[in-house]
Amino acid sequence: MLKLLIQLNNGIRAHFGTDNHHIFITQNGTPMNNSKSSNCAISKQLSKYSKRFGLENINAHAIRRAYAKNLLEKGASIALISKALGHSDLAVTTQYLELDVEEVAKDLREHL
Repeated sequence: MLKLLIQLNNGIRAHFGTDNHHIFITQNGTPMNNSKSSNCAISKQLSKYSKRFGLENINAHAIRRAYAKNLLEKGASIALISKALGHSDLAVTTQYLELDVEEVAKDLREHL
């Protein structure tokens, strides 16, 4: 689904001559602003495409969580992930990543 979204966005950007790397853009290629109506529009689009492709449990929150977990698996620090997600507290990011206490302890031992 992400590949399809990227292809569609590239076509829209090319048509309107816009240059940005946002995943969620308007129909004229500009980035969606951070408003309640934009968030609602994104949720509706995710729901529409997930139903079309037979995908379950796809929503903005699931995508953010997958993004965070992907960063962690690639070796990004929790502090970096926290900043990327806009969290003000590392504890929120730790909960968001659903980290097991044993996983955290093991990683700490490896770095000491």
